[in-house]
Amino acid sequence: MSNAVGQGDYTGHGELTPHADHQWTPLPSFGSLLYAIELPQDGGQTSWINTIKAYDALDKETKAQIDQLQLITYNPFMRRQKTRDQAEAQGYGNSPLYRFKDQPILSHAYPHPLVRTHPESGRKALWLNTHTEVELVNYEDQAGSQLIEKLREHISKPEFAYEHHWEVGDIVFWDNQVTLHSRRPFPADQRRLLKRISLAGSRPF
Repeated sequence: MSNAVGQGDYTGHGELTPHADHQWTPLPSFGSLLYAIELPQDGGQTSWINTIKAYDALDKETKAQIDQLQLITYNPFMRRQKTRDQAEAQGYGNSPLYRFKDQPILSHAYPHPLVRTHPESGRKALWLNTHTEVELVNYEDQAGSQLIEKLREHISKPEFAYEHHWEVGDIVFWDNQVTLHSRRPFPADQRRLLKRISLAGSRPF
């Protein structure tokens, strides 16, 4: 994961908002490792959100409301690529946070549980990113958008998060099934190079 041209520069140097890797695929990653090789002097910290804690902190009424819902997470790179050339023609800038049914689908859609169960521990997790385009299956557009906005405000609370300040040589492993991760921005003229390994996962349930 680097801002160096030719070395994974698609991630750039800006902020990467909280997300789970490959959440838009049928078999999202089980986990990932990052190895820090070069680091900027300023910024570039990585944070993780514990989505089990986020789910546990919900009130009973909200848990009952969302426990059986299915969520589609769309590939964020597809909408972004499409809008580079056609934003004005189709009325899109950045990816919308919630897909209404009158918006075109630009990528494959794989529904997964909004409340995911960890395959080893059996713990439930609120499996929702904070900014990628999503859609609740068989849910009215406006109500779905409002519910997702409410849940995203909840999951972004600081008590669920840990921020890691990197040192060269650090190796961090995380469980992609029950966490979100993000990156702080850093100066464009400073290099940041980390190697990532993603581990194959299974269908969420």
